[in-house]
Amino acid sequence: MRTIVFTGKGGAGVSTLAAATAAAIAESGRRTLAFGLGSGLASAFDCGLGERPQPLAADLWALEAAPLAGQAGHPDAPGPFLAWLRDLFLWRNMDETVADDVAALPGLVDLARLLTLEEQLEGGDFEAIVVDCPAVRHTVDLLAALDAAARSLDRMFPERQPTVLDPFLRALAGNSGSGEDVYEGGRDILLRLSSIRQTLADPESASVRLVLTADNAALAQAQRAVTNLSLFGYPLDATFCNRLLPEDAGPWSKARRDDEQAALRHIDDSLGPLPVLPVPLQPRDVAGFQDLSALAASAYGGADPADILYRGPVQAFSRKDSRYVLSLTLPFVTREELAIERLDDALIVHVGERSRTFDLPAEVRGLDSVSSAFDGDTLRVTFS
Repeated sequence: MRTIVFTGKGGAGVSTLAAATAAAIAESGRRTLAFGLGSGLASAFDCGLGERPQPLAADLWALEAAPLAGQAGHPDAPGPFLAWLRDLFLWRNMDETVADDVAALPGLVDLARLLTLEEQLEGGDFEAIVVDCPAVRHTVDLLAALDAAARSLDRMFPERQPTVLDPFLRALAGNSGSGEDVYEGGRDILLRLSSIRQTLADPESASVRLVLTADNAALAQAQRAVTNLSLFGYPLDATFCNRLLPEDAGPWSKARRDDEQAALRHIDDSLGPLPVLPVPLQPRDVAGFQDLSALAASAYGGADPADILYRGPVQAFSRKDSRYVLSLTLPFVTREELAIERLDDALIVHVGERSRTFDLPAEVRGLDSVSSAFDGDTLRVTFS
């Protein structure tokens, strides 16, 4: 399955390009799902969308995830995250209704929506899923949370070995909520979030695409996004500069177009070798399949939108003699922004306001000597 995540500058046309990409992949005969974490896809497709896949055209479905939605066939039931929170509050003799307020907090809402994405990824009904995400800073927060969920799974909820007493304990508990049920429910949620992390970090099947506008302010945001995605190991395969004024826009727009082209060259030079794809401003607001098809043709220029457009360096642990080296590409970072913290079984890499914890392989944990070098845009941490 091919998974493509769209994010970028707010108002740059992220949802529209995501919809156009999904429509173009579907037009080639591949079963495609456009998955919205927000509400932008409905406007792009010019139709209402629900929380279950809705057919829009041949081989194309779309949905906009609802944070508290239940499973298929049970739309009125609470989703898995809210159901688990209610069980947790009930088990701890707390007001169960407060769980609904907690589930509505920013961040938790989107994590609940991601469980719907996991359901579609695991279902295997589609050959491609195009995910329309919020603005890039918000999206990086979510992707970082998936990394934390993957790391926390065995620390917070280690898998229990069943005992001969389990059937008796369950019989005594009856249908009432129990700590064991809460434990297993929490572990299941983290396991599902960890599964999304694994899928989105696989450079052979998933990638992130940024959508920007051609202005100097956008470059700094794009550079920071590239840095953070590299830190957390999410593959990035393209950047779009959207809504560029065309050459025939008229003499009144020459000065603005010259500024855009200068900014585009600057962005292209800075982000290379990552592809920077120029997308001209469309003659009218994009809405409906005909407009989306034209936009996709302009954006991809004949290339297959489902292809992996660029393969960057990957994070890796390598062994040389008695030493182990963690290689981590961190573009647009200065040495002063970097800090490294060693724990017993982990390494924390701090980059500005972001940090990521790397679990160390068992053979590395007993090595006491740690040194680091930052050459160009590559951090190498050596354990010996």
